[in-house]
Amino acid sequence: MKRIYLFILPVIFLFGCAADTASKPVDAAMNRGVQDTSFEEGLEYFQQGLDARQQGDSETARQAFGRACRHFIEGDAPCRSIMQDATEKLKKTITISGFEYAPRKSFELLVVYLEMQNAYIERDVETLRGMAVLIDAAYQEVQQATVTEKQNRLEALGQEVTQKSEEIQKQGQEDIFEVYPTIYVVKKGDTLPGIAARHEIYNDSFMWPLIYKANRDQIKDPKTIYVGQDLKIPREMTMEEIIEARREAGAPEPEKIPKEANIPRRKK
Repeated sequence: MKRIYLFILPVIFLFGCAADTASKPVDAAMNRGVQDTSFEEGLEYFQQGLDARQQGDSETARQAFGRACRHFIEGDAPCRSIMQDATEKLKKTITISGFEYAPRKSFELLVVYLEMQNAYIERDVETLRGMAVLIDAAYQEVQQATVTEKQNRLEALGQEVTQKSEEIQKQGQEDIFEVYPTIYVVKKGDTLPGIAARHEIYNDSFMWPLIYKANRDQIKDPKTIYVGQDLKIPREMTMEEIIEARREAGAPEPEKIPKEANIPRRKK
């Protein structure tokens, strides 16, 4: 039966699909996700269209094919919505390097996604809904495991840098460099102002545009960041750039930078 579906869709599009789709409301059964009934109704409309064509009634055939088109295409809407959400979670897993930092959890998510594809091919919306819960839980685990592993690696790197710094200071070269993080891993509940306000970042929430501008390749909306992202923390800019960032963030007096703020090293 599903093979017939793959064959008839192109035919339907050739005979008035768009015209009838615009003129008729979506069947209420579709909105309830009643896939099998709608599929059978679509086949009935398609057969009516074939019969009308054989009888030379082009207008009736066009209307019938249009109704069939609506049933087949709109019948997939609930499944498509679920799969789009699952695909977005898989993309984010790749973006935050989940397969590198949390490989086991990431592959578990991938397995669920592949199983969802099978359910999607069968147009089994109820199974898809159940698996959507599983992939959401798997994605949450990937995020947490990725953040934890990234943080562990950053801390290990920080300890190594601190050790090297202490060795240099013991040799009488105390002011060679200061150690500040240049990468920040987004955690649950983080916002750009909140990150900028952290003591080890800038200790000033109004400097958040500096972070936003440095990460426009992965941040489309400054209000939307997600767990596991690696954000670059710029450490070299002019005082004018700092003041402009504070002005963009709505600081009452952008030129008066707080004394306790962690000012990045200026460009020469």
